[in-house]
Amino acid sequence: MSIKGSKILLFITFGWLSLFVTIGQNRPPIHNFSLNHYNAGIQNWGIAYGENKVFVANNEGLLEFDGVKWRFYQLPNQTIIRSVAYFDGKIYTGSYEEFGYWERQPTGILEYHSLSKLINAEAYETESIWGIYQWNNQIIFKSFSSLFIYTNGAIEVIEPQMTLLGANVIDDSFYIFGRNHGIFELNGSDLQLVRPSTSLKDFKVQSMVALDKNHVLIGTALNGMFLWDKQGKISRWDHPLNEVVKQNQLNKISVNASNIFLGTIKNGLYVMNRTTGGYYNISTLSGLQNNTILGSLVNERGIVWLALDNGISAIPMHFNAYYLNPANYDIGGVYDMLNFQGETYIATNTGMYISNQQGMHFVQGSQGHIWDLTLVDDLIVCGHNLGTYQIRDKQWELISSNNGGYDFKPVRGMPDTYIQGNYTGLSLYEKQGEQWQVTQIQGLEFPVKKIVFEKENIAWVAHPYKGIFRIHFSDDHKNVIKIEREYNEFFKNSYTIKLFEIEGQIAFYNDQQWFVFNPLEEKIGSFDSLNTILKSDQQSYPITDPNSSPVVFKKQDGTLFVRRNLTDEDSQFYIPNSYYGGHLIKGEERAVVLDDSIVQIALYNDILVVNNEKITGTSLSFKPKINRILKNGVPQMIDSSIRMKQRDTLAIEVSTPFLSNNTMVYALGEGGSNYRKVEDGKIVITNQNFGSLPISIQPVVKGKLSDKATLLTVEVEKPWFLGMWGAALLILILLFLTAFILTINKYVLIRHKKYLEVQFEHQKELNRKEEALRHEKKLNELQKHQHQLELKNKTKELANTAMEMTRKNEMLMKLKEDLNYFKSEIIDKSRYNKLISGIDKHLKDSKDWELFESNFNDIHDTFFRELHKLHPEKLTPKDLKLCAYLKMNLSSKEIAPLMGISIRGVEIHRYRLRKKLDLSTDQNMSEYLINI
Repeated sequence: MSIKGSKILLFITFGWLSLFVTIGQNRPPIHNFSLNHYNAGIQNWGIAYGENKVFVANNEGLLEFDGVKWRFYQLPNQTIIRSVAYFDGKIYTGSYEEFGYWERQPTGILEYHSLSKLINAEAYETESIWGIYQWNNQIIFKSFSSLFIYTNGAIEVIEPQMTLLGANVIDDSFYIFGRNHGIFELNGSDLQLVRPSTSLKDFKVQSMVALDKNHVLIGTALNGMFLWDKQGKISRWDHPLNEVVKQNQLNKISVNASNIFLGTIKNGLYVMNRTTGGYYNISTLSGLQNNTILGSLVNERGIVWLALDNGISAIPMHFNAYYLNPANYDIGGVYDMLNFQGETYIATNTGMYISNQQGMHFVQGSQGHIWDLTLVDDLIVCGHNLGTYQIRDKQWELISSNNGGYDFKPVRGMPDTYIQGNYTGLSLYEKQGEQWQVTQIQGLEFPVKKIVFEKENIAWVAHPYKGIFRIHFSDDHKNVIKIEREYNEFFKNSYTIKLFEIEGQIAFYNDQQWFVFNPLEEKIGSFDSLNTILKSDQQSYPITDPNSSPVVFKKQDGTLFVRRNLTDEDSQFYIPNSYYGGHLIKGEERAVVLDDSIVQIALYNDILVVNNEKITGTSLSFKPKINRILKNGVPQMIDSSIRMKQRDTLAIEVSTPFLSNNTMVYALGEGGSNYRKVEDGKIVITNQNFGSLPISIQPVVKGKLSDKATLLTVEVEKPWFLGMWGAALLILILLFLTAFILTINKYVLIRHKKYLEVQFEHQKELNRKEEALRHEKKLNELQKHQHQLELKNKTKELANTAMEMTRKNEMLMKLKEDLNYFKSEIIDKSRYNKLISGIDKHLKDSKDWELFESNFNDIHDTFFRELHKLHPEKLTPKDLKLCAYLKMNLSSKEIAPLMGISIRGVEIHRYRLRKKLDLSTDQNMSEYLINI
C-alpha cells in the first residue's frame, strides 16, 4: 500500500472512530455566567482557583466568585487584566505595563500591590503579561518578549530576543516555547533549548501539560497536538481528536485524572475520556454561551471553568448528571421516555427517537406527536397523534386508528387487557397472542388524558381541561354504565386537577394542595398524611410515578427535587435550576426511573439524566466561609470582635463552594434552634437586644444539619443612655430638672401672688361696681315705683277727669232734657234759648277734651302716633277720641256723655270705627286698642 493510500485509510478510520466516539458520549450540564451576573467587562482572559474561590482576569479588572456572589476589583490604572494565578494565598495578575499581586485584608477585601514598580519602567514598556507561573519559590511573569522573575522582593528580567508563547511548570522544571526555535528550559537565569523540540519550531505552541509521569501533551494552535515522552521523543498525538482541534484552533489545555479538556478559538471545548478515548464537544450548539475559549482550568472538585470571549462558564464533571442529546439535535418537546434493551426510546412532539451508544437517531415513519410509551411484554405500545402503534424488533406497526393515545393502563384482574385514554374517549385493548383486539368503550364520549383504577370495575379519569370523573364499567369493561361528575365541585379550579394513585389511594393535587378520596364515605378531603410527609414541600407534586424509587417532585416555583422514596426526607436534594430552567414543558412535566438511583427528566429538545445515589453520596459538607462583614455598609475586620449598636445593620456575607449542593442556615443566640435559610449568601442582622449575640452558620447536607458550623459572636452594645455617660447625663438632667422646678415654682409663686393681688383689686372693683349697680338698681326701682305711682295717680286723675267730664255732661244733658221738657211752660223764650245754647256750648267745649288728651298722652304717649302709623289718613279727631276712650276700657254708656251723643250713637260710631280699623268680627276692638 502506498503512503498516500495509507494516509487516506487512516483518515477514513479516524473519521469513523471520531463519529463513533463523539456521538457515544453524554453531555454534562453547563452553568453560564454573563455580563449581567458579574457586572464587569465582556472578555475574560484567564482563570485561577484558590480558597474555594474562582478568580478571573477580565477586560475591566479582577473578578472573584465565592460560589454565591461575584465581586469586582479594578487596578489603580484601570487597565485590562490579561492573566491571573493563585499561589500561597496571593492572587497574581498581569496587565499592560503592570503586574503584581492582590492580598486579602482583614476585612475580606482584596488590596493590590504593584511589583512592576520594583524595576525600571523601560524594562516592561509596551509589555502585557500573558502568563504567570510559580517555580522554585519564584513567581514568573511572562510577556511575549520577556520573563520577569520575582524573588524575595526583587525582580530579574530575562529578554531572550524571541517571541515567547506557551509555557508551564512540569516536574519542577519551567518550560517555555520560543517561536522559530523550540522549547526551552529555564536553568537559573538561562534558557536552554530542549533539542528534540526543534521539530516544533515552525508551529505556534499554545499549551503544555503533563499527562502523567512519562508524557507531556503539547498543543499547537493550528497543527494539532504532540506527545513528549520521558526519553525526550516528541511525536504527533495519535488520536482522532487531533484532526478535529486542528480545524478549530486549539488555545488551552487542561487535564485531570479522568479527562483532557481542549479549549478552542472556533468551536468551544472538547472533552476526552482518558480511559475510553471517547470524546464530545461542548459549544454554543450544546449550551455554551460562546465558542472562543481564552482561558481554562479544572479544579480538584472536577469543575471545568472557562474564560470566554463573552462570559464565563462552569461545567461540573463530577455532578453525575448529563444530557442525552449532546449534539443538540432539534428533536422537539419530550413527552415520555422508555428504556428497553439498553436503549432509550424518546417520545416527542415530532416523532420517535432512539438513543444508544451509537448516538441518537429518528425512527422513520413515526412523524407526529407521541404522548405515551408503555412496555407490554417484549414490545412497546406507542400512543400517537395518528393512532396507536406497537414497536417490536424495531418494526413500527399500527394497531388502532383511534387518535391521540394519552394513557395505557392494565385492567385489574384481567390479564393481557388494557384500557387506553385518547382523544375520543376510552378504548379496550385485548392482547391475543401477537395480535390485538381493539374495542371502543361505549358510554363515554369525551377525551381522557389519564386513568387511575380504584377497583376492578371503577376508575377515575382526567379530562384534558374539564376536571376528573369517577366512572363505573360493565363486567367486560366494554361499556361505561355510570359517570360521577359531581366531584369537580369540590375543587376551586377543575382545569388544573392532577390525578394520582399513591399507595393504593386515589389522590388529587389542585390549587397547591393535596386531597384524597375516602371510599367509605365517598368523599374527597385533605390528604393530611401526605402533607405530613412532604412538610414544607406540600406545594409540590411528583412528575414520576409517586410509588417509584426514586421520586422526582416539581415545586410551585418550578424547582425540581429528588427523594429516594416518597417518605425519605433525608435523601432529598435539589437539582440546580440552571440544568433545566425554562426547558420543562408546562403542564406536561415528566420523569421516568431507570433504576433505584437514576432518573430521566424530559425537557424541550433534550433529556436530563440524574444519578441520585452518586450525587448524594458525593455531597461534601463544607464549612461556611465568612467573606465579608459590613456594618451599615462599612467593611469590618472579620477576625476581630464585631461590635454593633442596636439600630445598626450588620450584613454577613457567607458562602460554600460552587455546586457543593449545600444549603446554608443560621441561628441567633446561645443554643439557638430557630434556623433560618441564608438567602443569596447574606445574613442581615438589626434591632437585637444588647449583650453577646452568638451566630451559628451551618451547611445542610442531604437534608440534615452538618456539624461543620462557622461561629461568630457579635457584641451588641448597650444604648449609650444605659452606660456611664448616660448615668452622668441622667444626674445632670435630674439636677437641671430640680433647679428648673425650683425656679419655675418660685416664678409661679411670684406670678400667683401678683395674680392674687390683681384678682383682689379686680374683685374690689367688681364689688364696687356691683354696689354701684345695686344702688343704681335700687334707685331705678324707686324711680320706677315713683313713676308707677305717678302713672297710677295720672291714670286715676285721667279716670277722675273722665268721670267728672261724664258727670258734668250727664248733668248738662239732664238739665237740657228737663228744660226741653218744660219748654212749653217757659215764657221767656229768649232766655231759654240762651240757656240751651250755653249748655250746648259746654257740651261741645274742647278744653275738657284737651285736658283729657294731655293727661292721656302723659300715660300713653305713643298711642296716637302708633295709631296714625297703622291707619294713616283714615281716622278723624272724633275717631281718635273714641279710640282713647276704648283704650281706657270705657263702656258705650260711659263714652256717650263724653262725646255728647247717645249710647246708640256711640254704638254706631264704634261700628264705623271697626270698619276703618279693618277688624274682623271675631276681633275685640277694645283689646286691639289696649295692645297698641
